[in-house]
Amino acid sequence: MDKEKHSLIYSRHINELIYKLIPKNKKILDVGCNTGNLGEKLIKEKNCEVWGIDYSKEAIKLAKKRLTQTKVFDLETYKIPFPKEKFDIIIFADVLEHLRYPEEILKKFSNMLNESGLVFTSIPNIANIKIRFNLLLGKWDYQEEGILDKTHLRFFTKKTIRSLFRNSGYRIIEMDSTPGFKFFVLRYFKFLLKIQETLCKIYPKLFALQFIVIAKKNKLF
Repeated sequence: MDKEKHSLIYSRHINELIYKLIPKNKKILDVGCNTGNLGEKLIKEKNCEVWGIDYSKEAIKLAKKRLTQTKVFDLETYKIPFPKEKFDIIIFADVLEHLRYPEEILKKFSNMLNESGLVFTSIPNIANIKIRFNLLLGKWDYQEEGILDKTHLRFFTKKTIRSLFRNSGYRIIEMDSTPGFKFFVLRYFKFLLKIQETLCKIYPKLFALQFIVIAKKNKLF
């Protein structure tokens, strides 16, 4: 499987996980919306209003045709893209690990949530068993995508994810884990997927590839 196709499937898988969790009829900000695939599906199938931001001008050109409102935006400016708007949900799908100071971004963007608003995030698990095993062998090789994506600036475990949200003024209300994706498992060995999913539920700190987090802003912040 070539790298571009692999990356596309990876992205679609994460989007599908988040899509299933989002209720209907919500006003949403998709941070790092890319070309707007997730938002378009939420608009068409869940009657949501989806605004999107991304640093890529090329991605926003496509997203503009699919989403309610879009904007080319660099998160590292630590500003708010739509200061007059309030959202029911803000999505950070595979975004926070690409930032130097994700805590500051979460704090800033909390001002764009309405009173009962939620943040949905997906974050890779650096404590995954494969990473641990490779470290024992003295290996830490950056890759084109995945946990050791060469563009990742921050790395998180289940414990440090909890700390990140607590220190940013949020309360985690749901945290789930996802094992290695289905396309890693040969079609003739589907039983391996069941084993993988079971291990992920029992030992998420060790077997989770990603953590999916839903968090709510603390009223004290």
